[in-house]
Amino acid sequence: MNNIVACIDGSKLTLATCEASAWAAQKIQQPLTLLHVLEKTTRPVVSELSGQIGLGSQEELLNELVELDELRSKVALKHGKQLLADAKELALVRGVDEVAQLQRHGNFIETLADFDADLSLLVMGKSGEEHSASSTIGSQLESVVRSIKSDIFVVSEYFNPPNAYMIAFDASDASELLIEKVIKSPLLASLECHLVMVSNHGDKSLAFEGAAERLKQAGLFITQSVLTGAVDEALLSYQQQQQLDMIVMGAYSHTRLRQYFVGSNTTQVLAKSIVPLLIMR
Repeated sequence: MNNIVACIDGSKLTLATCEASAWAAQKIQQPLTLLHVLEKTTRPVVSELSGQIGLGSQEELLNELVELDELRSKVALKHGKQLLADAKELALVRGVDEVAQLQRHGNFIETLADFDADLSLLVMGKSGEEHSASSTIGSQLESVVRSIKSDIFVVSEYFNPPNAYMIAFDASDASELLIEKVIKSPLLASLECHLVMVSNHGDKSLAFEGAAERLKQAGLFITQSVLTGAVDEALLSYQQQQQLDMIVMGAYSHTRLRQYFVGSNTTQVLAKSIVPLLIMR
């Protein structure tokens, strides 16, 4: 059974993640699973000074560290359960009928992989608990995009239900596939669509016009624009000028556009954008 999974971690983006996942569950009428993963953190157990203190003191210190780790784990577990309970209550208030809570211990990426076969949409904040600044990209985001085969909805600090979105088109095979995905997506149904391409060359114009025509034939109301300049600056400037609520793109085509979102220069767009990014497979 297809379902939506929202990653809850207690960061400042958790509320936006809950709101976005509840909106998505309502929009596409699928069950919502709220997931909280407790990853084991590695901490030094033996101090560098252990050889300079007495054996009894060392044993006492180790015992205290063990007790502290156990206490920390209990607090994290309790905190996670409360996060999930609060998130479920919000989803129910927003009108979601089927909401499940799940808490797991282990590696975050491996845990997500367990859901991949039945996952229609993954919702997560662009930064996690350890990188809570709004201008920072979470260290695991690129790994998630590389490993998860479902669509991924990446949210920033605030979420409002979108009325209009921008497709970042670059005439690649991945962008051509993206057009078909957009046409079939219930998540994007009834929303205003802006088809945008950043290009200084005329050789991509036929592909762009063809994409626009397919969207129109499918009944979508679209606005199309060809921009010039640096890819990240042009796209963000257009999004802000048109007050668009969401950016939509395909995942991992080996193009200049891709590197500004989920490649080696990830921070160029995601760190600056204050609207969600929907990465479609």
